[in-house]
Amino acid sequence: MPQTKVQMEQQIQINDLAKDIEVIKDNHLQHMAQDIDEIRMDIKTNKAHFNGRMDRLDNRIFWVLGLTVSTLVSIIASMVV
Repeated sequence: MPQTKVQMEQQIQINDLAKDIEVIKDNHLQHMAQDIDEIRMDIKTNKAHFNGRMDRLDNRIFWVLGLTVSTLVSIIASMVV
């Protein structure tokens, strides 16, 4: 049975959609995967940078805490003696 004009147009649209889907799967998803990998690497470098800064900040906090406690102990010791 011959196809009608509407059926032929629908078949053409289906073929166009199938081609578009293939283009998206082949090109766009590949580029998205590359972009995600680049972002992942950037996050790793940022994480290493901020971890180093946090470690230095932790050290400074402990130094200030140590100095405060030692000052408090020396004041209490001078009051007792």
